[in-house]
Amino acid sequence: MPGRAWPGLVAAATFEQIRASAPQLLSAGNILKSSTAFFLRRGTSGAGREILSEEEIAGYHARTAALAPPDLLAWLHAPRQRG
Repeated sequence: MPGRAWPGLVAAATFEQIRASAPQLLSAGNILKSSTAFFLRRGTSGAGREILSEEEIAGYHARTAALAPPDLLAWLHAPRQRG
């Protein structure tokens, strides 16, 4: 039975679907200026540094530290190699 859920989960996790759902997914907490314009603008890690001030980046890190465990944040913020 769990295998039947995979097609729907995979479809919901596409960049396009998450971008379309950004206002609902990211509205709580008012962390971002614009969920669709910023967070999912290109889908590349670190792109936010192009438009956020150092103060805004520090605010982001403070907020995420309050919401997630350090090991998750280390994984989330680790540089990724493109393959």
